[in-house]
Formats: sequence, structure tokens, C-alpha cells
Amino acid sequence: MITETILRSVIEENSLAVNKKKVVKREKELSLKSNLVIVITGVRRCGKSTLLQQSLKDEQKKIFLNFEDTRLDGFEISDFNKLEKIAVSKKIKFFVFDEIQNIEGWEKYIRSAHDKAFRIFITGSNALMLSRELGTKLTGRYIQTELFPFSYNEYLLLTKETAGVASLKRFMQSGGFPEFLLSKDNEYLRTLLRDIIIRDIAVRRNIKNEHTILRLATHLMSNVGKEISYNNLSKELSIKSVRTTIDYCDYLKESYLLDFIPRFSFSIKQQLNNPKKVYSIDTGMAKANSISFSEDYGRMLENAVFMKLRHASQDIMYFKDGNSECDFLIRKNEKIITAIQVCWQLTEDNMEREINGLKAALKLTKAKKGVIVTLDQEDVFGDIQAVPAWKWFRQDLII
Repeated sequence: MITETILRSVIEENSLAVNKKKVVKREKELSLKSNLVIVITGVRRCGKSTLLQQSLKDEQKKIFLNFEDTRLDGFEISDFNKLEKIAVSKKIKFFVFDEIQNIEGWEKYIRSAHDKAFRIFITGSNALMLSRELGTKLTGRYIQTELFPFSYNEYLLLTKETAGVASLKRFMQSGGFPEFLLSKDNEYLRTLLRDIIIRDIAVRRNIKNEHTILRLATHLMSNVGKEISYNNLSKELSIKSVRTTIDYCDYLKESYLLDFIPRFSFSIKQQLNNPKKVYSIDTGMAKANSISFSEDYGRMLENAVFMKLRHASQDIMYFKDGNSECDFLIRKNEKIITAIQVCWQLTEDNMEREINGLKAALKLTKAKKGVIVTLDQEDVFGDIQAVPAWKWFRQDLII
């Protein structure tokens, strides 16, 4: 239980801190027209609270509460009554709650507050845990959106750099975590990785040996863009079972550290059984926590392209059929609409392989659009377009 005095103190201090914080405008915008509960999920420290600050800048009266604040240890569902009392006394209608899933029974209060016409905004770093509670108590009452580390466009806005090959290389090296872009200290990203694994996975899942998950995460970050085998991972990292390995990979995905995409197949069963490819949420995060990744610019570009696609869609696959491979297929309404190949540099040695892989994917899936994203080459090969990466990253992807 929290006293009203402590609660008032935390609210006042948070309000001052939020108002002082420098905001870099995000590409994503939240609509405030709907009265539904707005839920923002994404990896820790990617700027969820900042996005809300940006969206609510014209609302002077709002309450920000981070439930990982140690002063709120012991907060119980009954303490929300004190919060409402403070809000009513200050004529406040906007609540912003960060990591509210730490409070048992929170979803019951959110429903009650929504019924009382409070405007509620929730941020969290675990998509599954939030959606599970929301789905049971708030069906039809909320909108969920995802936020990721800075895009290339947002990176340029922050750093004031000019779009081009040089700035794109720097963006891929640094990634898009806002605080890292200000400090450029790799130890920040290493500490953040450990923090996420401990707080978002080990503590919430009651896992005592977080070191195994950390080794798994760094191993996968060293192998982005590659097919993975749960059996091999289990053996290589001495994880007790394949089932545990699968669970750990799921937890890494739920906490937005890594993502896994399936191989395209017309058979759902085959698609589930085929190896998945792994990608990091952020190239800077992968580089700081891996040796091999930082030496491979081709895979770094491939991961950056994946993240650009992931910002716009969750339905991404890869293509592999015999000797033909294509990095990404984008599906919309159960139909493949675009095939994308990523190649650092098209040369006489690889051009035929890259183009034929893309053509094979287009032919089998009947997708209409084929693109090769390169470092700086621009060309047309029949229906296939080669685009410099720095230009492609500047485009709006309408999926």
C-alpha cells in the first residue's frame, strides 16, 4: 500500500521530469480522437514515454506513473483510488501508466477508469503479457500499437546529418536507441541487454538462470540473417531441452529483443517445421553484443532492412527453394505483394544469383513487385528495381 503523500510526491516529480525532457519528434503519431485505451508496446528505452509526451504536448493536465519506480513498490490495486482522488482534485483526465503489468489486477482498474471517462495510455515492454490481460478484460476497449528504436529518418533528424551512404553506414553501426545515440557508449547497450533479460524475462518468468538466456541472445545476435535450428541451439549452448530453447526464443521475441521469420511455403505445416531466420531489434544492439556481426556489413544492412519492414508489417517471410533464395517476402491479406533482396554490392560474381533468386520468388508467389536494396547502386533489370539503401530507407512503406 502507498500513502497519498508519497503518491502526490511521485506524480509531481514525474511531471517536472517529463516536461524538462528533450523530445525528438517520432514518425509515428497517435490519434487522440478515439476514447479507447491506447497501449504502446516496444523494447525498453526505445522512446515509448517520449512518444506519449509528444502526442500529449497540448494537454497540460496529465499524470505519468512508472510502476518500476522503487517508491511505488507495494502499490496495490486499492491505491488507484488515491490516484483518482488526486486526479479529481487537480481536474486531471489523462493517465499515462508505464509497466503497469507489474500491478496485480491492473486490468480491472483500467476497465473501471475507462468507464469513468478517464483517458488512459499504457506503455509496456512485453507484448504478450499486456495483450493477455487486455484481451480478457478490455476486449473492444483498446488500441495497441508498437514502437521501435529510431528509424533512419528519425536518426537524421536527431543527428542533423545529410541523407546518403556515409550517414546510413553510421546509422547501421549505431542503431536507433535514443540514449545510445546521445552517449555512443557501447556499454550502455550491453547493460540494456542484461537489464531486459533480467527484468522482462527472468523475473517475470521466474527463471533462475538468466545467464543461459543471455548466452542465447548474444549467440543469436551474432547470427542475424541466418537460419536457426532449435535442436542445434540446444546442443551448442547446453540448454536442457529443445522445448526450453523454443520457450527462451519466444521470450526474447516477446520482449522485442529479437524476431524470427518463417520460410515461405504454401503448406502451413511445412512452414511451421521449416527453419526460421533470426533478426535483432536494432543493429547497434547486435553490434555491441556480438563480434562477428560488426564485421559483416551485408548482414548489417539485411537486418536494417528487416527492421524497416517490421515497422510497417508483422507478416514477413523469407524464400528458399533449391538453390534460389530471396531475403524477404511481404504478405498482405494472405497474398505475397512484394519480394525484396538485400545485397551490399551487386558484382559480376553475385548479380545472376541475386536476380534469379528474386525472380524465382516472384514467379512462385506471383508477387508483382521485386526490389534489390543495395548500398549505393541504382539500376533496372526488367521488372526488378535496384535501389540505393539510403533512398529506400527514406521511402514510406505502405503495406
